[in-house]
Amino acid sequence: MVRLMTERLIVRDPKPEDFNEWHRLMSDSGTMYYLDDIMTHSMAESRQNLDTAIEEAGNPHRTKYFFAVELIETGAFIGSIGYTVEEITPVGKIAHAGYFFLPEYQGKGYTTEAFREVIRFAFEDDNVFRLKTGCFSDNKASWRVMQKCGLIKEGEYKACAWHDGNMKDRVSYRLLKAEWLNQPENNEGFWTAIDKLVAGSELVIDRPKGSCHPKYRDFIYKLDYGYLKGTSSMDGGGIDVWRGSDPAMGADAVMCIVDLMKRDSEIKILIGCSEEEKAIVYETHNETEFMKGVLWRRRIYHNGQS
Repeated sequence: MVRLMTERLIVRDPKPEDFNEWHRLMSDSGTMYYLDDIMTHSMAESRQNLDTAIEEAGNPHRTKYFFAVELIETGAFIGSIGYTVEEITPVGKIAHAGYFFLPEYQGKGYTTEAFREVIRFAFEDDNVFRLKTGCFSDNKASWRVMQKCGLIKEGEYKACAWHDGNMKDRVSYRLLKAEWLNQPENNEGFWTAIDKLVAGSELVIDRPKGSCHPKYRDFIYKLDYGYLKGTSSMDGGGIDVWRGSDPAMGADAVMCIVDLMKRDSEIKILIGCSEEEKAIVYETHNETEFMKGVLWRRRIYHNGQS
């Protein structure tokens, strides 16, 4: 049986008690708008769908890994995510992923958070070599999840599928295990170096949460902001740091910034930031056309180690 944890979620094999919410999810016309081929239209269909998922969890030759997702805080069922193994090759499995969440839990980052953990499980624990997925081009929310999780766009297919009265374009994305291992969040040597840099430097918070920017008085810092004393950055000062609500967690993400006004690039180290606080930092550095940034999260194991 599979049971995975993230900061806010439990991703686990489904169970019979999930039926009511499972049926609500699978039969919801809004949620399943782009997935009408697997949408259910009766409680009997939903029951069969859930029973199949439960049976697969106990299958020694399992090919379907579609999990229930619940909130750690409340235990609420919020969606389903996973993949189907399409082929087993000498170098590993080829799998196709998918995800769908109840309407009230969309737009909160839960899909991205759950998908990252499913990707980790697939590559680390289930010998997946190649993970792929795709969606209609107008399903922006779905392909943005793929991009946030590091998947690489492979193709765009014009007018290739009939959907809702029209021929629509589709996009396809992939991630190989080697590509996943090369992503910054999975590079343990990089994070060890960041830890040494932080541990060997004094953290100075010169712009505490709630204070104004020294030049732009309308800008209010939503988190503590400072720098590592004795280090250097592109602007001649110390390496910048955002400090979240749990600094004991240490460095858990890095923003890489390109500033077109200053014509430079910098990194910002995030220390002890929750997912909500990471989102604040990301949005702060992507608010204008003159500054853009990417966020690299550290891979966190939920046994207290990274």
